[in-house]
Amino acid sequence: MTLTVLKRLSVSKLITLSTVLLLSVYSASATAQRISASDDGKEAIAKFVLNFGRFIDWPDSAFSSGDAAFKVCIIGENHLGAELEQALSGKSAGKRDFAIQELAGGQLEEAKACQLLYISASEESRVGEISGAVSGLPILTVGETDNFPENGGMIGLADADGRVAVRMARSVIEAANLNVRSQLMRAIQ
Repeated sequence: MTLTVLKRLSVSKLITLSTVLLLSVYSASATAQRISASDDGKEAIAKFVLNFGRFIDWPDSAFSSGDAAFKVCIIGENHLGAELEQALSGKSAGKRDFAIQELAGGQLEEAKACQLLYISASEESRVGEISGAVSGLPILTVGETDNFPENGGMIGLADADGRVAVRMARSVIEAANLNVRSQLMRAIQ
């Protein structure tokens, strides 16, 4: 698997394209290793999720109908909570409204109905298993565990001294028939 390691970026320095991508600054004062350990980190992840939904294209076959919502699912413990709700509330990915669904760790069949699957840090030991269960389907997997892309995930978010480092497994994303728009790539480089 080939990984594209993107330049470490400050969330506050992400550029805009047709709309302003407002991402809050992740607090450098957080002492925990996980980005989601602080409110600022949760907000940053939530805004990344929002923009992944907006700047990655899914095939029509990824949705149950033409007017189906864009489902963001969290498998495992939901550390993002209110921040994710707030970031996605009233917003859309193209013509599709966002909908959030929480899944227990064992709900792998239900995960196949999602467009974006956030794999919680509580499922760190199962990243490969979960990613394998949705492999080849148009489902973007995102997480913040160590070596997320190397363990089968698509987009890994990591704390890099108060900055968010974004790592993508482009070949895995493309194999799932997802298209990362150049606008997103430019914005996060």
